[in-house]
Amino acid sequence: MTLLYSGTIPTDVDPEELSVFFVYGTLCRGQCRERCWPIEPLAVHPAWVTGTLYGRDDYPAMTAGDQRVGGECWFYHRTDANRVTKVLDEIEVTNQPGQPNLYDRVRVTATLLHSDIRLAGHRDLPGRQAKSTWSASTYHYSTDPMRDGFSEIDPGKTPWGDLAVWPPEKWRIERDI
Repeated sequence: MTLLYSGTIPTDVDPEELSVFFVYGTLCRGQCRERCWPIEPLAVHPAWVTGTLYGRDDYPAMTAGDQRVGGECWFYHRTDANRVTKVLDEIEVTNQPGQPNLYDRVRVTATLLHSDIRLAGHRDLPGRQAKSTWSASTYHYSTDPMRDGFSEIDPGKTPWGDLAVWPPEKWRIERDI
């Protein structure tokens, strides 16, 4: 399956006015919850964060760790952040009244994997380059994933180097599938 990434990260907006969400599972392009986002993003780009990724057939889990975990950064205007966060918190069972958290919302540093990101409205301007790392919200599994039937996912070869990804065939170099 070829995944399409779209949009440009606007440079006419102060980066502080953007909200970034890093996802690594069912909310990614081509997955079952891709259409659950409440509004269209400004852009979606492949990225990685540091953590440990676990998987089972139905969905993944991530915890703090030292692997490169592949996923996607979804970019929104900060004015849309509360709306997006509310929907994602419901999906991830985070901060829901009367329910223990399944996932905890955390801040991570996400590194974009595109080396050729086009900047909206700024072609060939000297000194204007796409920011490659972003502070992003993501979700860590709130308990030990191994107790809930997950298995740790080992990093595999991708076009961007070794990354742990879910499902395991996502971004794999064809000879490795």
